Amino acid sequence: MRDRNNSAGTGKGHTIGDGPDGQIGDTPGHGVGNGPDGKGYGVGETSPTCTYCPNPQYTDEARESKVQGTVMLEVLVGADGRAAEIRVSKGMGMGLDERAVQSVRAWHFNPARDGGHRAVAAWVTVEAVFRLF
Repeated sequence: MRDRNNSAGTGKGHTIGDGPDGQIGDTPGHGVGNGPDGKGYGVGETSPTCTYCPNPQYTDEARESKVQGTVMLEVLVGADGRAAEIRVSKGMGMGLDERAVQSVRAWHFNPARDGGHRAVAAWVTVEAVFRLF
């Protein structure tokens, strides 16, 4: 098949699967094929979204120094919609990193969903913004 249509699969058209209609799976149409359990694979996965996201609080030291900026966090959102693990990927110091982590621990998320619409754990990047007004 590769020599006829530059396809990575055995199907007709420009498919990487072995189906006939240009899809990536093994079934006709625009689906993505059947998984090992006989259920269809879904397309992609949704990302977690925050439903309750209060801003982090300044520390006295950072407020007196008039520090502003962003703390970047990598957050593993569990299937229950809570932050299961939090890593600081870009910090600011002066206690603001800890305040950002503390704040995100209290956040509530809509968890990520797999192709079968089941809640799954997923990593998401969170920006905790510190601005003085």
